[in-house]
Amino acid sequence: MRISLLLILVCCSFQLFAQPAPRDYLYTAWKAADGNSAFSNMSWRENQRNHILEVIQQLPAVTRERMLADADKAMSFTWPALPASLYLEYRDNGNRVNFENAQFERRKVLSVLVAGELAGGNGKYIPQIANGLWAILEESTWVLPAHIGAQKAGNGLADPAEQIIDLFAGETAATISWAQFLMDRKLDKYSPMISKRIDYELNRRIVVPFLERTDFWWMGFNGKPMNNWNIWINTNILQTALLAVNERNTRNKVIEKAIRSADFFLNGYPEDGGCDEGPSYWGHAGGKLIEFVNWMRWASAGKADLSKNELIHRIGAYIYKMHIDSSRFVNFADASASTIPPPHTVFLYGEIFKDQQMKEFAAYLYRLANPDTNYIKTNSLLTFIYDLEGRKSFLSTTPAAPFTAVNWLPDLQVLSLRSVQGGSRGLFFAAKGGHNAESHNHNDIGNFVLYMDGQPAIIDVGVGTYTKQTFSKDRYQLWYMQSQWHNCPTVNGVQQQDGRRFQAKDVSFSDKGSTKILDMDIAAAYPESAMIKSLKRTFTFTPADSRLKLTEAYELQSWKAPYQLHFITCLPPDTKTPGKVLLTEDFATMEITYDVSRFEAVSERQAVDDGRLSPVWGNAVYRITLKAKGQALKDKYNVDFAIKRRH
Repeated sequence: MRISLLLILVCCSFQLFAQPAPRDYLYTAWKAADGNSAFSNMSWRENQRNHILEVIQQLPAVTRERMLADADKAMSFTWPALPASLYLEYRDNGNRVNFENAQFERRKVLSVLVAGELAGGNGKYIPQIANGLWAILEESTWVLPAHIGAQKAGNGLADPAEQIIDLFAGETAATISWAQFLMDRKLDKYSPMISKRIDYELNRRIVVPFLERTDFWWMGFNGKPMNNWNIWINTNILQTALLAVNERNTRNKVIEKAIRSADFFLNGYPEDGGCDEGPSYWGHAGGKLIEFVNWMRWASAGKADLSKNELIHRIGAYIYKMHIDSSRFVNFADASASTIPPPHTVFLYGEIFKDQQMKEFAAYLYRLANPDTNYIKTNSLLTFIYDLEGRKSFLSTTPAAPFTAVNWLPDLQVLSLRSVQGGSRGLFFAAKGGHNAESHNHNDIGNFVLYMDGQPAIIDVGVGTYTKQTFSKDRYQLWYMQSQWHNCPTVNGVQQQDGRRFQAKDVSFSDKGSTKILDMDIAAAYPESAMIKSLKRTFTFTPADSRLKLTEAYELQSWKAPYQLHFITCLPPDTKTPGKVLLTEDFATMEITYDVSRFEAVSERQAVDDGRLSPVWGNAVYRITLKAKGQALKDKYNVDFAIKRRH
């Protein structure tokens, strides 16, 4: 009996602590394709190069002429210096933009020149292409100042004795690989040393450290959760290996390790396919994943097939579930409220999974990004190749946004609803539960947004220009990271706190047809100093009359300061009428009604002068605060949001 009891306890303990088996979908597909042998036939390289040249020649004459005109302008470009003092600005004053702008400009101009040469340069642009490549190859590091702290020497200048790989080292490697792949014969004619130097630098900066090390945090071998860094870097390394690494055994080792590493990204993804980094990061997360899958398919001649993988399909579908209208997307965390996801990534999901809805959405996004369809953007070589190959499909596919009415992601705890299926007219609502240690987290449990006819009314401000502070211990001193600048309450003068234990609990969504109800308890999002016993937030959405009711029931241990409800808007609020706040757009008004016996409404203007936020919101946003009049330890109230149309 004692032995049986012991066995039961051991088995129960194992069940309690055992982790789910890793999915390893990518590596499984690689093995099913017979691994290295499937990726050893490089005949596709020449076919691909010829295909790109054919597609270029099929472009309208006006498109090629504009590509050549852009390349002509780039012929007089002076490649900017990248002095040590510019690199050290991040260390010394937190500025990362000045160096990044100069470094990125080099790569943009190189891309314009390569595209121009493809369009019919006939060797004209090769000397300036060589100048650009040589300048990039001579850079002390391809790693950004904001990321160099990963080296053992810490922040400062790059240590020549240690090569590390960050997002933009990977991006640079892929860009140079494409330039060499497309221009190699012309470059060799100009000087064979250029390609020799490219091979040397790619090996030194990327291939060797990638194969020798497993301690870069983004690789995933440390067992920690991964974000977009993993799949973004691995996608660039995979294509670098396929385009530029000629030694078979080395190339196969890089491919296999990139696949193993990328699986850590996919292994940690929630089953609902939700991206906790938001839609503007999805292009570097789910978007890079489908590029990775496509490279595997492409280089293995279709043998590495993931077209039946429903998780990957859901990761793709996430992007239209968060779409509001035009370039407006739900922007929780560091995402921007105005963004255009890379159309080619959406189209790849549609193509691989035979999803016509995603193909049509890709065509919709392509037209947003390219209102002049006779012009093709060339300032990113990586995107240019995808847009070039997909252009015919983008333009021949009927553009359409799905505008789905109900999207509930139970793992991510994000909900989006709209009052009109298939269109942006009416009320759009999105809200989140989750926790305050999500990737690119803001302290925003219980936050929500409301749009009228596709235009913002109650908003999530988003994130400003990245500086050293953005990803430091002082992150939450930035005003737009704080819960008081999201649509969340401040309780006893206390805001939400960052960390995994600060979370929503008892989150549930019910669709009752005429009403949609989202419930959550957000008490645990606040520290003990808030003195909260319970704080239940309920959203009741009524599509038929474009109405949202927010119900909040709270109980406090003691009273220290007035209970406050915050609502952030980009529209100047009218609070003159007690019990009512009006937010007026061109053709409609959002009417917010509240119990005047319980609350008084005040509003304040927050100036916006940030280069990342001003283009989205203008020069100011506003905070409406409903401030409780009494000192009740327990209360329940409603706040209603409805669209009132002007005729």
